[in-house]
Amino acid sequence: MPPVRDDLAAVADRIQAMWEAGRICSLVGRGMRARVLRAGRLVEAGRLTPAEARQVAREAEGVATSFAPLPEPPHE
Repeated sequence: MPPVRDDLAAVADRIQAMWEAGRICSLVGRGMRARVLRAGRLVEAGRLTPAEARQVAREAEGVATSFAPLPEPPHE
């Protein structure tokens, strides 16, 4: 099994790629990416286990993919 840091970085990168490609809501995507990165910091601090952090990452990716992007705001 790859190190938890690699797993979390891969999930964070996938979430970012999806919002940049316009496949998911960028607002939700940014928040869920931040959640994954925070889970990594919590592992380093001994506050989450690697298994718990991987679960957080799976959940965050699932939430991120649940929201379609909003249309662009009108340009004035």
